[in-house]
Amino acid sequence: MDLGTGDGRAAVALARREPAAFVIGLDANAVAMAESSLRAARSPRKGGLPNLWFAVAAAERLPDELCGRVDELSILFPWGSLLRGALALDAGAAAGIAGLLGPGGRARALVSVAERDTAATDLRPLTTADGEAIDRRWAAFDLAMTAFTPAAPDEIRASGSTWGRRLLADRSTPDRPVWRIELRRDSGDLDGSG
Repeated sequence: MDLGTGDGRAAVALARREPAAFVIGLDANAVAMAESSLRAARSPRKGGLPNLWFAVAAAERLPDELCGRVDELSILFPWGSLLRGALALDAGAAAGIAGLLGPGGRARALVSVAERDTAATDLRPLTTADGEAIDRRWAAFDLAMTAFTPAAPDEIRASGSTWGRRLLADRSTPDRPVWRIELRRDSGDLDGSG
């Protein structure tokens, strides 16, 4: 699942790369993903992707049918409440993210907060020192943080994200570090008991 899929290009790239996987692109803004959704719905002969489905939903209000069923979740360059959710600062969004993952499920987020974003996001740029607090916050949602590291340019490029491509192409943004956060739900029950 690509949560906060935006224009849907990362979900399309994933569905093409892994035709045996069922990929879902979710975003609260239907307009942003409309073109990718229409293309994916075409017949396979015309480039459609029968293994890709788009839906409109916010992290705070996800469809019950998806809860506890996601094996792999990506959140690429989120903004607003989804960014705060990826950092486990927005309880509603973080609960939604955690609720999607089934036993053994994994989530990977690529996040970026620069100094110039502080006024709009009420967040400060992330540093290595933030890892412990992020891990502790995610533990409250029964998820273990398995990585909090700077993302390499190759990883950003491989994400398929339009925003990631812009960051790599814009040489005026060396002050915009990108962090990779990886989370895992234990193989046990969804209630955190094991």
